[in-house]
Amino acid sequence: MAMRQLARLHQRLSPSLIPRQHAPSRAWPPAADAAFLCRGLASSVSSSAAAAGREKSSRRTLGYLLGVAVAMVGASYAAVPLYRRFCQATGYGGTVQRRESVEEKISRHARDGTTTSREIIVQFNADVADGMPWKFIPTQREVRVKPGESALAFYTAENRSSAPITGVSTYNVAPMKAAIYFNKIQCFCFEEQTLLPGEQIDMPVFFYIDPEFETDPKMEGVNNIVLSYTFFKVNDS
Repeated sequence: MAMRQLARLHQRLSPSLIPRQHAPSRAWPPAADAAFLCRGLASSVSSSAAAAGREKSSRRTLGYLLGVAVAMVGASYAAVPLYRRFCQATGYGGTVQRRESVEEKISRHARDGTTTSREIIVQFNADVADGMPWKFIPTQREVRVKPGESALAFYTAENRSSAPITGVSTYNVAPMKAAIYFNKIQCFCFEEQTLLPGEQIDMPVFFYIDPEFETDPKMEGVNNIVLSYTFFKVNDS
């Protein structure tokens, strides 16, 4: 009995006599924390590089847009003279082509004794572009002329704004196929006109119809010609 009690006491005391093992010390930072820090640094560097790339791209885009804007402004100033040269070279839009001069045509037909009997009605039209504060009208609605004859017509322009305005006009002849026979001797087109506030002027158009109009089979049935002018505002700059 005493022996069994001693054995139980020995079993209870034995675990407390065993020296405790200390847990090994942990290095800092832990492996998981180190990986997290590395990922954070890499992400920060990547974000900075992306931001720099976006800024560089934005600068390139801004430079491109500024270049386009400058080119458009330059093109607007060159549009009228370029349009004039193109139309005179090709006859596009019913613009009279420059070949034989009007004086040369008149002299040639006078020498040949060319005569015509067909009467043509020349009608006049006037327009202004958007932003042009002018009143612009033909002084007469139409004139009647025979091929080989010259005629004089007038257009009236009035500046209805409170500031001086400079304008320039373009013109065309319809139908387009008749344009080669419509010759301007004097005209205000493609020339800048400056009007003071409230100022009004009459602008002449002196033209000549080539006698060959009457003998051209393509002109058969063409008894009306429309001369149209459009005035555009010239920028102050």
